[in-house]
Amino acid sequence: MVVDNMGLDHVAIKVRDLERTIEFYTDVMNMAVSDRIGDSVAFLRTPAVSETADHHEMNVTQYSDEELDVLEQRGELEVDLHDFEEDLPEDGPPMLPTTGPIYHIAFEVPNFASIKAAAEELENRNHPIYRGPGRHGPGNNIFLYFPDPDGYAIELSAKMEEAPEDGGRPARQWPKSPDTWNVWRNAEDL
Repeated sequence: MVVDNMGLDHVAIKVRDLERTIEFYTDVMNMAVSDRIGDSVAFLRTPAVSETADHHEMNVTQYSDEELDVLEQRGELEVDLHDFEEDLPEDGPPMLPTTGPIYHIAFEVPNFASIKAAAEELENRNHPIYRGPGRHGPGNNIFLYFPDPDGYAIELSAKMEEAPEDGGRPARQWPKSPDTWNVWRNAEDL
C-alpha cells in the first residue's frame, strides 16, 4: 500500500468569475464560504453536515488575467451552458470539452425526492440539465447532471450502493451501453 487513503477530501477548480461561482455553490448547492484568500480564492463547505464536515470540500480559485486571456484567445472565455445540450454523448455521463479534464463533481443528496426537487428548481431557473434524473447500473445510485457557471458537470447522487465492510464483493463487468449508465433509460413511468 502506497497511501493510507481515507476517502476524497476536497476538490479544487479554477473558475472564470469567482463571485458568480460562489453565488452558484451557495444558492444552488447549499454550500457556505468557510474562508477566503483575498479576492481570488474561496473555500466552501456544506453546512448541512457541519458537525461532521471539515473546513472545506471545495476550493475555487479565480483564473489569473493571463489565464483568462488564453481562454479568450481560444474562444472559451464566455460559456453558454445551453450550447452543450445538443452535443452530449448518448452512451454515458456528460463530458464537456471546454471544462478541461474534470469529468464531474458529485454531491450526495438524501433521496430521489431531493433530486426531483433540484431538477424542478433548476428548470424553474432555466438552468440546463444534462442528464437525469436516472439511475446508474454500477453503484445503483440515482443521479442528476447539470453544469456550474464554468461548465463543470455537477452530479447529484443519492442512495449509492453500500460496500460490504469486510472483504467487499467481486467487481462486476458492465457492458458499455447507454443502459449501463442509466438503467431507467427506457422506463415508462418513474
